[in-house]
Amino acid sequence: MVRRHTVLTLVVAMALWPWASAWSADVTVVVQYRDKPPYSYTRDGKPVGFLMERTLEIFRRAGIPWTTEEVPVKRITRDIQLDGTAVCSPGWYKLPEREAYALFSLPIHEDKPHLVLVGAHSAERVRGVASLKELFAQPDLKLGKVSGTSYGGELDTMMANTAQTVMDSTVTPLAMAKMIKFKRADYMLIDEEDYSFLNQRGEIDAADMKPVRFADMPPGLKRYLMCSKSVGAEALAKLNTAIKQMALNVRP
Repeated sequence: MVRRHTVLTLVVAMALWPWASAWSADVTVVVQYRDKPPYSYTRDGKPVGFLMERTLEIFRRAGIPWTTEEVPVKRITRDIQLDGTAVCSPGWYKLPEREAYALFSLPIHEDKPHLVLVGAHSAERVRGVASLKELFAQPDLKLGKVSGTSYGGELDTMMANTAQTVMDSTVTPLAMAKMIKFKRADYMLIDEEDYSFLNQRGEIDAADMKPVRFADMPPGLKRYLMCSKSVGAEALAKLNTAIKQMALNVRP
């Protein structure tokens, strides 16, 4: 009888101690991130960026062991689709096609609206249009698009239906901006956070690149942790609990 009581007490104690249950029950999750400063990138061999740091704090609070790996954006999508291992990746929009193969956490960030970044050679032309809808209708302009990413459902649809030539390239936003500088395209859409980071670091020359904002630009979207289904509901619930504890300034 005493032995049974001791075992029962131990079981109850472990159930009430989330760190113990996490380390004993959860597999190590690979946190894959892409080179997208200031959200996530590698510096001195370590993962940095405000969203990457937030993500690792979420994992610490959840008591889930992790490793990190910088990975091209298309491979992150492939690895989560194949579900060969437990993978989570920060900073993804929750879209219906992604929900078919991935799990999503509660939101961890909310974007500001995108802006249009134009080359000096096309700035006057772009500033001459009254709206984003009108901009996409100009057949003589060329849009630069970062391949393998989503700009949000509404913008993705607008770009898919544009009358323009689209240069779809697997590069970083900075590399795309440089391509526009050298007139390989006329303009691109870019996150406000991306633009501010690159501008502050002097990566974007004000003489070569001009920001343009349109009143009909869709509102910024929420970003989530996107995980392979093998991460499981239990681990996802722990991540969501940690997100709630952090009281992030993001609407649910």
